[in-house]
Amino acid sequence: SILEIEYNVITVDSIRKAHKLIEEMHTDIGLILLKSNIPNTEIPAFFSMKPYMDKKINTTKIDDFLIKPFTRNQLFEFVKNKIR
Repeated sequence: SILEIEYNVITVDSIRKAHKLIEEMHTDIGLILLKSNIPNTEIPAFFSMKPYMDKKINTTKIDDFLIKPFTRNQLFEFVKNKIR
């Protein structure tokens, strides 16, 4: 992944596995990116969330989505802003 240039990246294929990984690792995970669509649309995007254990995920903030297609720089800026 292009993010591996700047960040330690761990890849899983479901939110359930991400939650399990967070529980098992007991370490700082700054951000989770999920392949998704904008709610109520077919527009592909990455959904970003902080690694909290609440199973109720709020997908109503458009600022938490990076809409595809995006450039490498847009991806890096998006991740940098979300980790802060």
